[in-house]
Parts: sequence; C-alpha cells; structure tokens
Amino acid sequence: MSEMHVLDRTGHTTTRWSRSSSEEVDAARATYDALTSQGYRAFRTDANGGQGVRMDAFDPNAESMVMVPHLRGG
Repeated sequence: MSEMHVLDRTGHTTTRWSRSSSEEVDAARATYDALTSQGYRAFRTDANGGQGVRMDAFDPNAESMVMVPHLRGG
C-alpha cells in the first residue's frame, strides 16, 4: 500500500492506493498531476518519516510521498 499526504489549508488529507490496482494507481497519478500543475512539490519519504527527497514525476511504487504547496514570502 502506498500513500500521498497533501498539505493544505485544512491540515492534510491522505490518499492511499494499492500498487497492484491500476484504477487506484491511475487515480493517485491524476491527483499528483493536478496538484503539481497547481504548484505543489512532491517529496518521497520512507515509512519512518525520514527526510524527503524531491520527486519530479509520479512513482506508483513510492511507499509514501508528501505534497507541499508552493510557499510565498511576504
């Protein structure tokens, strides 16, 4: 099972998918693509929540990822 944590104004939401389900992978990929088109950045993390590594493309085999909105200074 893989998961994507999306950080947003409400806190965060989690999307989970089974790597063996093409429908679930397609839905997760669509979420990833929609978020990155809005300026979100993706980071791969491990199950222990270690330091994230930037992802430039969706990887359905990623154990866990965090989607972070673009931060603006001011």
